Amino acid sequence: MVYSYRLNSRKYQGVGKVYAVGGHDGNEHLGNMEMFDPHTNKWMMKASMNTKRRGIALAALGGPIYAIGGLDDNSCFSDVERYDIESDRWSAVAPMNTPRGGVGSVALGGYVYAVGGNDGVASLSSVERFDPHLNKWTDVREMGQRRAGNGVSELNGCLYVVGGFDDNSPLSSVERFDPRTDHWEYVAELTTPRGGVGVATVMGRVFAVGGHNGNIYLNTVEAFEPRMNRWELVGSVSHCRAGAGVAVCSTHISQIRDVGQGSSNVADCM
Repeated sequence: MVYSYRLNSRKYQGVGKVYAVGGHDGNEHLGNMEMFDPHTNKWMMKASMNTKRRGIALAALGGPIYAIGGLDDNSCFSDVERYDIESDRWSAVAPMNTPRGGVGSVALGGYVYAVGGNDGVASLSSVERFDPHLNKWTDVREMGQRRAGNGVSELNGCLYVVGGFDDNSPLSSVERFDPRTDHWEYVAELTTPRGGVGVATVMGRVFAVGGHNGNIYLNTVEAFEPRMNRWELVGSVSHCRAGAGVAVCSTHISQIRDVGQGSSNVADCM
């Protein structure tokens, strides 16, 4: 899921939309996309991707939305598609250097980062970033921990990678990357392991929503305070879930896709 901010030329005010792309409905993989307008409280179908897949990452950079990697029942993908909001069209851009299902992504400093994931054999610690001007992916410094199904978000110019799975083992570790120094470091761990965690940054804190701790699906939410280097539980959502997309829209955290007990079309806000 991704949040996009656009200027409404008719009213001259910012209008935010939330986009949900791909996934699995319990029967088959999806390539379609829906757009949520918080002002009308309605979802609308938009153009479908060219490749049906789940476990993709989404990032918005300079207007377009990027759908990155993913997998189906047969393989993990290196495919990347770019969606133009104005024309309602998807187009292929350069593929990643490595196939990545369950990859995390964020836009930072004019690049789109693809972090971790699984290549069909094992979880990955590798990271690469896309330059839209060169239409090229370049490998950058690896994380310290292999992980897929990890959450990724940006805070204060740094990239945070939260939880995930090392193959089948859920992780509580969190790493921070500063592209200005090309340096990774571990920060405080989550209060509980969270594989398939949803992550977003709100008001100077990184929020981790749901996930799976190795025994059960979670509905708890915790937040990271960078000045204190500490995670604390801050609430819960109504449904236990892992693999949920999380997006920020006008100070709300919106979640889509509940895989705790099969697929779902439930959305929560907090």
